[in-house]
Amino acid sequence: MVVNMKYPSTPQCPRGLFEFKAIIEDVELTCFLEYSPEEKGSTDSYGSPYEPDLEEGMMLNNAYIFGTDVDIAHMILQSLVDHIEVTALEKFKDGDE
Repeated sequence: MVVNMKYPSTPQCPRGLFEFKAIIEDVELTCFLEYSPEEKGSTDSYGSPYEPDLEEGMMLNNAYIFGTDVDIAHMILQSLVDHIEVTALEKFKDGDE
């Protein structure tokens, strides 16, 4: 018995997010990430740090199995999420999509 499962196609990337293609464990993913620019922290009147500096980064919002609307972002190991975020940031900074 062959089961043919049909899923709706992957949604369009929402405005303000960065689309990134990744292959994890031979599974092609369409990822949507949010970019956060670097922010300098504030200091008090004596010049001591009051709030820490924040590095620029990407945060994974969605990871759809390519060609489907199946989002597996919540099931990916944190080490793989970190890899996706770092690689996507490098691509974003290079201006590639």
